[in-house]
Amino acid sequence: ADSGQYAEKMAFQTEEDLSCPVCQDIFKDPVVLSCSHSFCKHCLQSWWRGKPVQECPVCKRRSSRSDPPRNLALKNLCETFLLERDQRASAGSESLCSLHSEKLKLFCLDHQQPVCLICRDSKTHNNHRFRPIHEFAQDHREEIQKSLKPLQEKLKLFEQVKGNCDQTAEHIKARITALREEEELKSQMMKEKIEALSREIAALSHTIRATEEELRGDDVSFLLNYKAAVKRVQHMWTTEHYAHMWCWTGP
Repeated sequence: ADSGQYAEKMAFQTEEDLSCPVCQDIFKDPVVLSCSHSFCKHCLQSWWRGKPVQECPVCKRRSSRSDPPRNLALKNLCETFLLERDQRASAGSESLCSLHSEKLKLFCLDHQQPVCLICRDSKTHNNHRFRPIHEFAQDHREEIQKSLKPLQEKLKLFEQVKGNCDQTAEHIKARITALREEEELKSQMMKEKIEALSREIAALSHTIRATEEELRGDDVSFLLNYKAAVKRVQHMWTTEHYAHMWCWTGP
């Protein structure tokens, strides 16, 4: 435990030593100033941007060069540190046995659980059957994949049916729109016919009243207006007949 804590402490110190004072992260393309302080090239250029004097961000000593040299030794140390850190993280991500802190490399078929090599040789798993865990996991992956195949085919079928339904819905929508337009057109035509008939009815009513008044007049007046009255009535009869036929032959 002490050695683990020591290694962790040393790793922390190393990471701190390899960190840029500006961005507080591991150096990226480090450069070194004449004062021996190192920085990420990008961090240093950003720090200097807009400043009248190019000085060290740590000790404030003025730099003699606007383009300081790369610190190749530090760059190599940083790359090695990052590589080792990634390897440690990868190794730590593997599941370990809770009893023996060993990698779980086998699967016990009797207990149906992952075990390490020490577990295999223990009394708990005496005379048990084991399979390599990767092999056993692969078999189960294939089993799940086979189970997924009917579902995938069903999904494909449902998507096809949905596509057909969408097309039908669009067709119905277009048909309804066409019917509404046709309804509006026919309604407008009927409105115009009703208005025309209303005008004819008004004119016919006026002619009838005028003719009835002439019929009630004296004989001389009636005979003087007789031809005009006959002509007017005949004209109205023709219009009335046309209106009658119009209504029956409408849309």
